[in-house]
Amino acid sequence: MPSHTLFEQSDPVTSPNGLYSVAVSSQSSLPNEGLSQAVVSEPNGGSGLIAFYAPRVAMEFVWNSDDELVVRYPSELPRPRIDATNSSFGLGGRGRVIYEAVPQSVLPPLRWTAEGELRTVTEEPLERGVLLTFDTGDRREYSYCYYDVTESDSSSQALQAQGFQAGGESWAGIVHGLIALHAPEIEPDIELDPEGDGLAVRSANRAALMTLARLVARAKKDPALLAAAIERAGLDGQME
Repeated sequence: MPSHTLFEQSDPVTSPNGLYSVAVSSQSSLPNEGLSQAVVSEPNGGSGLIAFYAPRVAMEFVWNSDDELVVRYPSELPRPRIDATNSSFGLGGRGRVIYEAVPQSVLPPLRWTAEGELRTVTEEPLERGVLLTFDTGDRREYSYCYYDVTESDSSSQALQAQGFQAGGESWAGIVHGLIALHAPEIEPDIELDPEGDGLAVRSANRAALMTLARLVARAKKDPALLAAAIERAGLDGQME
């Protein structure tokens, strides 16, 4: 059955020199069901920080500098989706995030701006990950979602042993490397959206995402290909 999701965003808070901004992105699927996530926007993309399985969660952001962000979130909520001790942002993950759990009553209310309503048309399981098809307004879009950390042959421990984040940020780098090495023609058609524990890749080009999904499946079977993608992402400053 198709599902409907309302997307909203709080007002952004810009870093002192304007290099980054951070806001809460909210998704509401059913009454009191959804996801709220702090997201840092930067010149070449963005980084997902802490997230909760609830819509419109109030958070407060304080920039100590362009490379240090304080995120305050409600202490009354269940454990956050993303580990509140291991988040970073910016090129090479140099941006430090300090998390503070505080009573919800001390957090200022947020003003929310609707970004649109999205309807999931189909959800297609692939060899690795899933391909979602969406209708948003009069447009059809696609999202390839991959969560290596949930797989029986997860690469997370091996990535952590190499000093990488091992979740969505690392797989954004691996995908960058795979595309640069084997499918550079699809790079303009995709948008990477890493989360703490997984990766979503959006596009209006379904064929581009299917090409990427096949590359991910190959890399999971071929350690040499995975290593080559990591090496290329490192050379390009995209591996975290």
